[in-house]
Amino acid sequence: MKKAFFLTFIPLCILLSAAFFILISLLVSCSDLSASSVSSAGSKGTASVSITSASETAYFEYTDDSTPDVFEITSDTASAVISGLPAGKTIYLTKTNPTSSVISASAVRCITSASGLSLSSGDSSSVTAGSSSGTSQGGSGPHRCISLSLNGSLPQDDSSSARSASSLTKVTPVSYTSADAGTATRSVYVDQDEDISTFASETATLRAVGKYCYVWVLDDNWTSSEASGEKINSSIAEKIAENFDAMYCKIRNVFGEEADVLVTDTGISSTVSMSEYCETGTIVNIVVSDIGKDYKNGRNSGSTVGYFYAKDYFYIPNASSVYGYSNRGKYFYIDGYYAANSTATVFSTLAHEFQHMIDFGVKTIENGSVCSTAWNEMKSMLCEDIMFPTLSSLESDFDADDSPVSRLPMFNRRYAESGIEYITTSPEVYYSYAANYAFGAWLIRNNGGISLLHEIAVNPYTDEKSVLKALSKITGSSSTMESLLKEYTEACVLNTDGSGFKKTPSDSELYLDGYTYSLEAIDLWNLAETLPDTYSECKDSTSYYKFDGPYLYGYSTQASLRPYGISLHKAGTTTAGEVTISFNTSSISSAQKTYLIIE
Repeated sequence: MKKAFFLTFIPLCILLSAAFFILISLLVSCSDLSASSVSSAGSKGTASVSITSASETAYFEYTDDSTPDVFEITSDTASAVISGLPAGKTIYLTKTNPTSSVISASAVRCITSASGLSLSSGDSSSVTAGSSSGTSQGGSGPHRCISLSLNGSLPQDDSSSARSASSLTKVTPVSYTSADAGTATRSVYVDQDEDISTFASETATLRAVGKYCYVWVLDDNWTSSEASGEKINSSIAEKIAENFDAMYCKIRNVFGEEADVLVTDTGISSTVSMSEYCETGTIVNIVVSDIGKDYKNGRNSGSTVGYFYAKDYFYIPNASSVYGYSNRGKYFYIDGYYAANSTATVFSTLAHEFQHMIDFGVKTIENGSVCSTAWNEMKSMLCEDIMFPTLSSLESDFDADDSPVSRLPMFNRRYAESGIEYITTSPEVYYSYAANYAFGAWLIRNNGGISLLHEIAVNPYTDEKSVLKALSKITGSSSTMESLLKEYTEACVLNTDGSGFKKTPSDSELYLDGYTYSLEAIDLWNLAETLPDTYSECKDSTSYYKFDGPYLYGYSTQASLRPYGISLHKAGTTTAGEVTISFNTSSISSAQKTYLIIE
């Protein structure tokens, strides 16, 4: 599901408690951004890991070459001595959590003192991680900044017995043509509330016929004149079909094919063919409606751009729950308000929701597994990412502001508040989408491009296991989440052309089975130029957005480390040939990984 909300920006008073120090050794307490300020909503709980104390001294030698030096600070290291350093070098401190649980702030490593290093209090903003304001779902705020996608989870039902094919009704699928547009109608179940939990049958009219899709529009969302409000016209309906058709084969080539069967039991162990039991056959149905009935109820703008709901893949007669409202076919839903007023955003949503549909077929129906929301959303945003050139070539007004790249200013500012996870509370849910996309965008640009994304999507594994198995096959690496997050933090602090986020995959990495794709380099440090509309709307909202690179916390800051999360710090600038850095030594998590990066 793709949602758009509006943040209400209010003054925040939580300040970063760090001081400015220079040159010689000094001792301070780490500033603790506690679990209460960095929400754990939606997480798997606090990490159950051993807590240790440190007493060792580690010795490192700086090598002045073209590659930045990266030194790991192990959990038993109390201090690090780095020799051979010229003055003026920047030392970053990065922290990662390679586990699926939260590491509390009080158990996180931080720098307590240093010699030969002018310590840094971090970036100038006074807003710290965890200082979120409330949200508003109304008004006329910049939906482009924070539209996001929520995956429709599998429905629940108390009917679990399999239905035999003999008890189901066969149909003769109708093959509509363009001549039927404007006359053919059908009843479809559409949502009736903002929770998308109640459904009712309403009449939809066929308004456009594509090679791979039918576009149905509810009568209340249709106008024969100029599109406005929540109503679209034939021009927009035809553009929806045209754009989906242009992406259909390219998306399937990467992510696999959506299922052509209907599931007849809740255990997903029995299926029948759509070509025999679905009235629209195996074609994709795109339904334009007032999602959540929010426009009808006076919102004057939609809150949900579009969604896929797995219920429509089920054929369970007389089901007592949401299965009974299955439209029995390939369906996803687009909001009329956004189709009429933010049409370019809708085109990207088509790619996003189609990946969800394919994922349900490949991972769940074929392999009996369910991809978690975080990793599923990551794939859908990467689908939008690789479809950018296709959509921009068709639509002159489609640009990066309509792509998942528009999430990165929020990643830059709020990355510490979400790892690779799906957080259910607002506004943290927005941070999780931004963080999930950022990791995926970096991952595929640096590890095989389209071939890696393809293998992640089609292998029988889910979540981080699907990524690690794909990396092993495509690159031959024995990567772990620990090693990936280490490399990821390097990419987040080092603004280097041709590497990290700023790497463009080779031509061979962008080619797959007859199709050429595109993955442009991403300049996290110059997003104002990449996203001019987003910048003009969000530049003053520094609590939530940052356009000139990821926020760097001070040397002494502690923040909870989210599941597969990171924390980035500027330790300081070297002033002498040898630097000694001391760390907190008691009650520290052995799960956290800590690195010094010298640029």
